[in-house]
Amino acid sequence: MAVTGAVESQRAASLRGRPRTARERVASRRAARRRPPGPRSGCGPHLLGGTAALAALLIIVLALAFNWARGALSAIQQADPRRPTAASGQPVATPPPTLRTPLNILLVGVDSRPDMQEGVRSDTLILVHIDPAQGWAGMLSIPRDSVADIPNLGQQKINAAYSYGFNHAAEIYGEGTAQDAAGGALAAETVEGFLGLKVDYVAQIDFRGFQRVVDTLGGVTVDVPRPLLDPSYPTDDYGYERVYIPAGIQVLDGATALRYARSRHSSSDFDRSRRQQQVLQSILAEVRSRGLLRQATLLPALASDLEQSVSTTLPLGDLDTLRGLADLAQRLEPDQIIQISINPNDVAVVQEIGSDIYWDKGDVAALVARLMAGPEANAEVARVQVQNGAEVQGLAGQVASALRARGFITVEPADAPAAVAHSQLIDYGDHPQTLGRLADLLQLDRRYVFSSPPPDAAPAPLRTDIVLILGADYREGWATP
Repeated sequence: MAVTGAVESQRAASLRGRPRTARERVASRRAARRRPPGPRSGCGPHLLGGTAALAALLIIVLALAFNWARGALSAIQQADPRRPTAASGQPVATPPPTLRTPLNILLVGVDSRPDMQEGVRSDTLILVHIDPAQGWAGMLSIPRDSVADIPNLGQQKINAAYSYGFNHAAEIYGEGTAQDAAGGALAAETVEGFLGLKVDYVAQIDFRGFQRVVDTLGGVTVDVPRPLLDPSYPTDDYGYERVYIPAGIQVLDGATALRYARSRHSSSDFDRSRRQQQVLQSILAEVRSRGLLRQATLLPALASDLEQSVSTTLPLGDLDTLRGLADLAQRLEPDQIIQISINPNDVAVVQEIGSDIYWDKGDVAALVARLMAGPEANAEVARVQVQNGAEVQGLAGQVASALRARGFITVEPADAPAAVAHSQLIDYGDHPQTLGRLADLLQLDRRYVFSSPPPDAAPAPLRTDIVLILGADYREGWATP
């Protein structure tokens, strides 16, 4: 398959026999998927018998391929040093109950070149939340320059957690702990403290593995919104090269997809997070578009790629887990995948020291609540402030906490300008979905639900979209998650 979007070098081609453009290749691939089967001949007994034999042979081949791939996937499973140990002294991996309950997976992109001069490091951190029962997932990217509390190390850039765990595996988790497992475990512990939620599993992939997976799939189709020009993209030999990827829909091979996802000099680190999530979605779309049969034929090659470059604490040796993941991948629609990131538009920067970024903890918690709320709540982003007009000490904080647990984004609670008899909801912008959800949840009298500020309303608080003023008629259930 020809691939577009590469390091800037073009060959002259004559009009006759010129290579197809990216749009032509994409159109050709789509047409091939839609092309109806050829004409059928009569189905006599010999043909039916041959078809049955062929079907039986196909089933056997697919079963063998699946078993082979399952064995390879079992090989990439590793123990989690954070978990309790069995009598053998090895950490125990607890499989999810056929992926029926929500879970969080930390994706770690690892830069592990053989002659690393700076040590092994995590270049990418993405927290993936999956709700198998509801059929949706979310991705939250964490910039690597974010400052976090790293166990045993203190406040450092969050990407230092993996390196420290990798280099101090025995010291932190005991003798015999694999270095990559320790790196992933400490990264997970750090992310847990930073985001305030549990990381159930860790999945690590080095960049060569990412490149091989994309190539095995035959490339991925990506709509590049604007040209990407990076004059100083780092190479494996610690040099630099100039990378140019034009705008438009194109099929990226593994090397180019990796450049597109990793480039930092073309724009901000926050745009880089968006591109990484875009490529991950494109990979999922490519796998889904092939259908179950074509996925099965790719299993041995994909499993080989994964075995060389991936390690995870997910119990992939468990058949129910494999089936659950495959089923979820087939059911996930693009509009059921949330893509968010920690960035200055959504999270306030408290302080910057050099390249170190200190984020507002309340805003980070609000972003996590948005991730947990699911696709329906994600369609509209609104910050809610709870104000105490009921003169009950601590009530605003309790209600705000309960709202966060239900998926609402809240800011620091405050006292209302004055005591009020009736609780009120005031929308200072255009947030009808959030306003309606709040009104229904609290069962407020519609006379006190305002889609725009009434004449006597106080000015909008800073970084707030909707204000909930608690009145004397508040209900105790509002403070219960």
